[in-house]
Amino acid sequence: MEKIKEYSWIILAVCLITVLMTGGFLLGREEENGLAEEDMVILKIWGSVPAGAGPNQVIEEFNRTFSEEGIKAEYCYYNNTDAGNQGLESTLLSGGNADVYFSYDIARLERRAVNQMALDLSSFLEQEKIDLTEWYNIDPQNYYIDGKPYGIPTKLDQYGVMVNKDMFDDAGIPLPEEWDYEEFREIAARLTHGEGENKTYGMFFCTQQNLCYMLDFIAPRSMGQDPLYKDHGTHVNFDSEKMYQLVDMVCQMMRTDQSAPSHEDSVTQKLTQESMFLTGRCAMTIGPWLIRSIQDTETYPADFKIAVVPYPVADKGEHCYDQGGLGDFLSINPYTRYPKEAWAFIRWYTTKGILSMVEGGRIPAYRGFDADEIEKLLLGKIGDRMDAHSAREVLIQPKENYAISSQKNKLSNLYEIAREEFEQILTGKKSVEEGLSDAQLRGESLLQENTGG
Repeated sequence: MEKIKEYSWIILAVCLITVLMTGGFLLGREEENGLAEEDMVILKIWGSVPAGAGPNQVIEEFNRTFSEEGIKAEYCYYNNTDAGNQGLESTLLSGGNADVYFSYDIARLERRAVNQMALDLSSFLEQEKIDLTEWYNIDPQNYYIDGKPYGIPTKLDQYGVMVNKDMFDDAGIPLPEEWDYEEFREIAARLTHGEGENKTYGMFFCTQQNLCYMLDFIAPRSMGQDPLYKDHGTHVNFDSEKMYQLVDMVCQMMRTDQSAPSHEDSVTQKLTQESMFLTGRCAMTIGPWLIRSIQDTETYPADFKIAVVPYPVADKGEHCYDQGGLGDFLSINPYTRYPKEAWAFIRWYTTKGILSMVEGGRIPAYRGFDADEIEKLLLGKIGDRMDAHSAREVLIQPKENYAISSQKNKLSNLYEIAREEFEQILTGKKSVEEGLSDAQLRGESLLQENTGG
C-alpha cells in the first residue's frame, strides 16, 4: 500500500512537471513570436531594391507589427533588368514562390496584368471602402489596366538628372533650372575630358540597364503623357520630330561627341550609375535612386556635392510638362495561397512601411505623410553630400502638370520594339532615320493586328 502511494506521488509529480514545462514552453513561444513558426503565414515579397537599402527594415517592421496576426514576410531580391524581370514572370506564371511583387514601370505592369500575372485588386478596395483618389495627389485611375487596379502605386515618381555640382562649379556652369537638348549636349561636351581609363564623361545614360530610360524620363517633358502614341492611341509615334530629336541627341552624344559612354561599352563593361557617377567618372546621369548608394561612403567615398536638376526639353519655347507621376506598383500573384495577407502587406506598406525607404530616395505617394518629415528622412544621412534646395524642388515638391500615361494598348510590346530598334541605332547598325522608320512600321502593324484593322 505504501509503495502504491509512493508511485502515485511520483506519477503526480511527473505530470505536474510536464504540464508546467509544456505550458512554459508554449507561453514562451507565444510571447516571443505570437504563433509557432510553422503556424505563420509566410509572404514572399519580390522587389528590386537591394535588401540592405531599406527592404530589410521594412520587413522587420512588418513582422513586428503583424506577428500576432500570424503573418510574416520575407524579401526576395530580383534585378530590374530584362533578365531579372523575366525571372520574376517565370515564377509568377509557374505559380511559384511569390505572393507580392513590385513593378517599376507601367509597361511591365500592363504586361503582367494582361497575361494573368497580377490580381485585380478591386474587391479589396471595395471591401475596405478605399477611394484611391484620396490617397494621392494624382488620379490613380491613370494607372489602371483595362479600367481595373492591378497594382497599387506607392512612390511619387519624380526624377531628374543627378549632377556633380563640383564639376559644374569648376567649369563655371550654373545649375540649369530649364534647358533644351542643345544646351544639354553642349554642357555634357564641356564637362568631358581625359582619355581611356582616366576619361570623365559629361553624361552616362546607363543603356546597359535600360535602353528606354530616354522614353521613361526625358521624352515625357516634351512629348507629353504618351510619347509612344498619337491620335488617341490608334497610331504609334516613332516618326514624330520630337522622337527623332531625342534619339538623335543620345546617339550623337555617344557616337559623335563621345561625351557619354557608348552602348557597347555600357554592356561589355557592365557600367552602372554607381560605378560611373559616384566614382567621379561622369558629371551627370539619370537616377535619383542613387541616393541609397550615396550613403555607402565606404564603397563610394567621393566627397563631391550632388544636386538634382530637371530633365532637358526639346524646345524651351514650347509648352513643357513635368516629369513624374506614381510608381513602384505593388501587385498580388493570382496564384498566391494568401491573397488577404498579401493585401494586408500592400495596404500597410503604402500608408506606413514605405517611410523606411525614404532614406534610399523613394518618396511616398500617399499624401498622409508630412512633407517636412519626408525631407528630413531623405537628407538625414546625406545632407552634407546633397544640395538640399535642388533635392526639395525636383524630388519632393509635388508638381501640377505631370505627363501621366493614359494609353496602354500593347504598351509592353511597343517598349520591346523600342528597345530593339534603339539598340540597332545606338550601335551604328541603323541610322536614326532607319531605326525609327522600322519601329514605326512594326508598331503600326502591331496596333492594327490588335484592333483587327
